[in-house]
Amino acid sequence: MILLNADGANIPGIAGSLKRNSHTVRLWLKRYTEKGLPGLSREYSSGRPRDKKDLVKTHIREILSNSPQDYDYLDTVWAVPLIAHDLKKAKQIDASEDTVTRSLKEMGYTYKRPSKRPSGSDPMTKEEKVTAIDRICNQIKELAQKEDCIIYALDESHFSTEPYLVRGWFLKRWPPPDIDTVKEGKPHVLWMLESQNVKILLEEVQYL
Repeated sequence: MILLNADGANIPGIAGSLKRNSHTVRLWLKRYTEKGLPGLSREYSSGRPRDKKDLVKTHIREILSNSPQDYDYLDTVWAVPLIAHDLKKAKQIDASEDTVTRSLKEMGYTYKRPSKRPSGSDPMTKEEKVTAIDRICNQIKELAQKEDCIIYALDESHFSTEPYLVRGWFLKRWPPPDIDTVKEGKPHVLWMLESQNVKILLEEVQYL
């Protein structure tokens, strides 16, 4: 703009050739006239303020590297409502579930149901199951003889060999893990009774 003006071009002509607004051209010419070359330097800018999504992503990256149980939740996988709740609880950030979902996708997380397999301590054969049931019954009898206790009975129809596993968000892995390789799984609680400070685990599986 300065060079064109020095060559005799007027403001409308400079604006047209450079496809800029005449007011912009006039502003830069004024700054050069008043301050010379230093007037053409851009003033320091701290950049765009950090918006809510940046804060959401930072917190998501922190908590998804751990289990929800590390933050005193009963859940074993991170679902969107739980993430939104934790953002409000830990950071006082009101983020909609849509904002959380978009952030997760942009960060390379995927929404899936964990692969499941029986817990390593689960009895597999009929004989092992009978032995386990006898052991549990004997423990209940011994406890009942020692002190007053409450015995809960659940209909077995609540239990399933194909238990429902809550979907959660996990970081995408590439290449995919070898399905033939046995890896250590994490426990996923399916059924649990809780009364005051007492927790009774009824059923769990291992998820990968």
